Amino acid sequence: MRRFAPAALAALALLAAGPTSYGQGREVAIEAGHRRFADQYVAAARARDAARYRKLIHPKSLACITDDNRDFFDDWMARAFRWKWEGPYRIAAVRALAQDASPTMPASMGRYPVAPTHQIQIDLQMSATRAGTLLAEIAPVGATWYQVVPCPTAQGLAAFRSTRQANAAQEAKAQSLAQGLAAPLRVELLGLLKDGKRIDAMRRFAAETGEDITTARRVIDVLDAGAK
Repeated sequence: MRRFAPAALAALALLAAGPTSYGQGREVAIEAGHRRFADQYVAAARARDAARYRKLIHPKSLACITDDNRDFFDDWMARAFRWKWEGPYRIAAVRALAQDASPTMPASMGRYPVAPTHQIQIDLQMSATRAGTLLAEIAPVGATWYQVVPCPTAQGLAAFRSTRQANAAQEAKAQSLAQGLAAPLRVELLGLLKDGKRIDAMRRFAAETGEDITTARRVIDVLDAGAK
């Protein structure tokens, strides 16, 4: 199962700000507003509709966007649309965050324009063979819930851009390796993917080619996307 937190995909993974605090906070009852947020979020992601997606972002987070950091937010939004969310989903939990809880992002990397009050966890089926968990930090404005996105600092932007460049190089390598795959290995890997055995496919590719498991994961992602 893939865990990912679009609220912090750029802010955490790309800024390398450390591990996400999964399951943080005290679990509370799921309200109608939480369900509306989840429904709208998944609908926007499925449609890859950036305009609809922006409406779910806290106004104070949107106010952070400038010409200097727009690439950060554009990349963050694009990553929310990276995976196909074709199957069912459910809200697994909503957790109230303590007022003295440690922020997900270090202050040197980014600041929260408003403190998130809750964390929502949505379990979803992205395809027949891939499941995932979305974690988002949220806060209400009146009766409406919004996702709170940290505003990057200059140091955070530098880290983001450096990591993005490295990721682009790794992605290009994975595309090249996937395109160069020949039978019988390609046929074997596609068969494993068809059977829902992603981990086995990654291990098989790594064992056969000598590439590390991170590269293997990227190659298998390319193959999986091309098979659909």
